[in-house]
Amino acid sequence: MSNQYYNEDEVKKAIQTLCAPGELFEARVLGQRTLSGYFTDADTLVQNLNKVDLRNANVYITLQVLNKACYARSQHDKFVQKPKASTSDVDVQGYKWFFVDIDPERTSETSSTDDQLKMAFAKAKAVAGYLDALGFSRPVKAMSGNGAHLLYRISMKNTDENRQLVEKCLQALSILFSDTAVKVDKVNANPSRICKLYGTLAQKGSDTKEHPHRMSRVFYVPEEINVTPKEVLQKLADVVPKEQPRPAYNNPAEAFDLESKLRDWGLHFKKSTWKDGVRYVFDKCPFNSEHTGSCAAAFKLSDGSLGFTCQHNSCADKHWKDLRMLFEPEAYNRVDQMDNEIKVGWERHNRHKKAEELPGPQEDFNLDNPDPSKPLWADVDYVMSLPEINNEYILTGITYIDDHMQGLAKGAVTVLSGLRGAGKSTIIGQIILNAVNKGHIVSVFSGELSLRNFFDWIFVQAAGPEDVQCINKYSQNYKVTDPATKEKIRKWLHGKLSVFNHERYSNDFNRLYAALEQKISTEKTDLVIIDNLMSLNLTIRSDKNDAQTEFVWKLKRLARAYNVHVIFVAHPRKASGFLRLDDISGTGNIGNIVDTAMILHRANVDFYNAAAAYYKKDLYKIIPQPAPTSPYSNIVEICKDREFGNQDKFIPLWFEQKTKRLKNSEKERMVFGWRGDFDDVSAVDDENPY
Repeated sequence: MSNQYYNEDEVKKAIQTLCAPGELFEARVLGQRTLSGYFTDADTLVQNLNKVDLRNANVYITLQVLNKACYARSQHDKFVQKPKASTSDVDVQGYKWFFVDIDPERTSETSSTDDQLKMAFAKAKAVAGYLDALGFSRPVKAMSGNGAHLLYRISMKNTDENRQLVEKCLQALSILFSDTAVKVDKVNANPSRICKLYGTLAQKGSDTKEHPHRMSRVFYVPEEINVTPKEVLQKLADVVPKEQPRPAYNNPAEAFDLESKLRDWGLHFKKSTWKDGVRYVFDKCPFNSEHTGSCAAAFKLSDGSLGFTCQHNSCADKHWKDLRMLFEPEAYNRVDQMDNEIKVGWERHNRHKKAEELPGPQEDFNLDNPDPSKPLWADVDYVMSLPEINNEYILTGITYIDDHMQGLAKGAVTVLSGLRGAGKSTIIGQIILNAVNKGHIVSVFSGELSLRNFFDWIFVQAAGPEDVQCINKYSQNYKVTDPATKEKIRKWLHGKLSVFNHERYSNDFNRLYAALEQKISTEKTDLVIIDNLMSLNLTIRSDKNDAQTEFVWKLKRLARAYNVHVIFVAHPRKASGFLRLDDISGTGNIGNIVDTAMILHRANVDFYNAAAAYYKKDLYKIIPQPAPTSPYSNIVEICKDREFGNQDKFIPLWFEQKTKRLKNSEKERMVFGWRGDFDDVSAVDDENPY
């Protein structure tokens, strides 16, 4: 039975949303008396709430996964006053929810005014939008009675490392969004932290017209509550400065004046303060002038740490040091400077050189009087004296590749092959979008698609299932039909993705190579895509295989000279049997030349029969078999990985027809940075205030 202090239906909705059937949780009543009870179902909780005097009291519950042994305590299925034990951090086995509490700043022990509550809702919308663009899953949204709550499903053990990760995530949100009017609470990281039981009355202070008591409740529950991966939380945590950055050689830290520096650099900003520091919000991002609307800011924390962040996903890897190096390339000591120069490859030193001019096997040397700084034979002392190279990688969005290979190494070449219809163009499109999502610049040759068809395909992959419509139900042909969505994607891709105009300048190899080198040597480029080798007119040699081999050598020299990663698609020479690396067009030389080789397979009967015939035994240990209820559609095989040694690795993927995407799991939700303006954070009901 419901009363003025709680709503039975809302309480049951909250428990069903936050807890799995039969899952243990503690409910705690805080008021004139402290009561505690352990329950495993909403009905028993409601029955006990009806027995409790809730006047001037507030009801809370635990959020995380509890040790089941707690159920045997004295408050088993009932409320007990001042129990000998209630939930502590050691009683929690794992994190289930990332809890974001957004409260207006107000006089202690008072309820929020209506205006204060609206400010909290507005802040929550901005936070949800930012986390959505960062890759967080859809949250449960709730009103605590005085502020806004966002609850993101996570799955992590209760360890010191994970607790520190949650702490940093909340600190990052506070740095980004807290101000003098509204704060993101930083104290909710400990696993035993309690949360408002939605459906109960929030009773802070006296119930007045200006500061009313309100019934808390859940506003929005997504259709599917998906787990946000730990690596996405880490991206958020990385916003927090790791240490005070070392300034210029003769610049003591205490003399560093952030505000003066920003003015000296010509940056326009609005200054705001909150109790943990000072924030300088820019009118546009220093790294991308299209990022406007207060999305980028530098900040100085109360401990003196300096930071920078841009809320757009493409700038997620930009921090304070990157900002300062942008305006003061020599601000840090020589070791740091050298590391940065290596990180960006040869961009700064060799951008003006032709690939043929770079040092290599053909470099002249004097056998009688060799240069001692460039010995003909390098011993261990010479090699150890060279700067250690920190490779830069481009993430693909394919979890196994990004985890085990760190992505695609700049300065290297990858060949991608597969039978017709295996999904090569699909996976290429996703790699392009993931590269753009990380702020990389991509140049593409797409010889088999018209320019319009290429971008139509990219738009569908970028948009997602809610933003495309079927224009031909018989062929399952989907397009982005909403002009507003297309405009957002266009702005997001502007300056980051360009395609060689083969419709005007043909598919001639010499023209393409000259155009590539001219573009890469004069403009920033990180990733080059050639789709595909067979569509090029290779007139450099009469023998087709020799011509293809020489072209791949040229691509490799281009990749190393200008520190870009090159992916080219090559069709196999044959279309039967179990496709292997040696079957790729251009003779076996291609497999020897490239740094990485991958083959995309369709996971069908022909594939498994051919694989069984090739391996003859232990097939099920080598190649994952489809689950009967949710079969995957494609498999990407890593045939060669020169740097990390991966070989014969088969990675299952799920094809989503509507979006032309190959996903890591059937329920994976991909989010790209064009949503960074947060105009449409999520599909919510009319009663959802944020």
